[in-house]
Amino acid sequence: MTGGPLEGVRVVDASAGAVGPWAGSLLAQLGARVIKLESPQGDFIRNILPTQNGLATTYLSMNYGKLGLEVDMKSEAGKRAAHDLIAGGDVFIENFRPGVTERIGLGWAELSALNPRLVYASASGFGWSGPMVKIGATDPHIQAFSGSTSVNGRPGGPRQRVRWYGHFDVNTSLCIVQGVLAGLLERQRTGKGRLVRVTMVEAAMALQRVRIGEHLSGGAPRPMGTGITYLAPDRAYATLDSDIVVSATSQAQWRRLCEALGRAELADDPRFADNPARVENREALDSALAEVFATRSSGHWLRELAKARVPCAKPTCFDDFKHHVHYRDAGLVGPMETAHWGTLMAPGTPWQFARRPVSVAPPPAPGEHTEEILEHGWDSTGRSARAAQ
Repeated sequence: MTGGPLEGVRVVDASAGAVGPWAGSLLAQLGARVIKLESPQGDFIRNILPTQNGLATTYLSMNYGKLGLEVDMKSEAGKRAAHDLIAGGDVFIENFRPGVTERIGLGWAELSALNPRLVYASASGFGWSGPMVKIGATDPHIQAFSGSTSVNGRPGGPRQRVRWYGHFDVNTSLCIVQGVLAGLLERQRTGKGRLVRVTMVEAAMALQRVRIGEHLSGGAPRPMGTGITYLAPDRAYATLDSDIVVSATSQAQWRRLCEALGRAELADDPRFADNPARVENREALDSALAEVFATRSSGHWLRELAKARVPCAKPTCFDDFKHHVHYRDAGLVGPMETAHWGTLMAPGTPWQFARRPVSVAPPPAPGEHTEEILEHGWDSTGRSARAAQ
């Protein structure tokens, strides 16, 4: 890694799966030097399908920008190697079940005694107290337990979760990064490290705070397909050839939408006079708009609504990333050449910095830099014997 505001920060990432590893990768994308510490058995997510040249694409996508180290924490030599790195590091990340890190010599008490300046980030599914602390947690379990599934899906249909991309996992990762950055800022002032604890349940509750606040104030969040409870119109509508998603978040946008649809009279209809009225009369509103949208193609409406400055979009699929002019020209997704897996199509970093932008490295092979790290520690260059082959 080169450049970025965290250049010089050293991170040992001993986490597995998605929650911790993606937090480590985000710190790497901010410029930190991150070593992924694995046991010889390895991160379980290595074996999840699909794979690219023998390694799970999920593993690859969660570990960009890191150096790979494998050590056996059950051996004295392995424990000593890990402790030496952590003693010279700034941040440690783990997401084992409560009690595991203490058992293998990576607990907060032991590591903070070793390195009083260490920011120690610990992530758990259900926390450190209560009857569920020993239960393993993954994204779909947290979605169900946190109430998210109660508001997703079609009206009257079965409960659904947000599928395919670990939404609640990566939200927890973002909370870990925020906690780490806060810990590093505090350390500048006090000179002391900090234990940062993040739970998937609490991160999920924070993500849903608008819906939870709505419920606690007497509202009734419920499954609404592509719509939402508090705004209308805000949903997908069918055109002649595909759906488009349309929103009107202000009175000015609502009036411009009606004019663009050739139905200016709807803006003056008392049933649709303001957003509360439109929410109350949602069924009549959607019926009137759906009838108009169905008369022309998605391309026609996207052009007209863009001219009217009304928020709208045609749903894309991942294949579109390679071809859509905005994704291509803005560099949002691009190829990354690797030594082991050929070309990876990778999203860009979520941050752009004006001075000394971060250059993101490919993910390591499991344990790829073990020999070099054991010899040179934090001074390793990242040039592994495997890569040279």
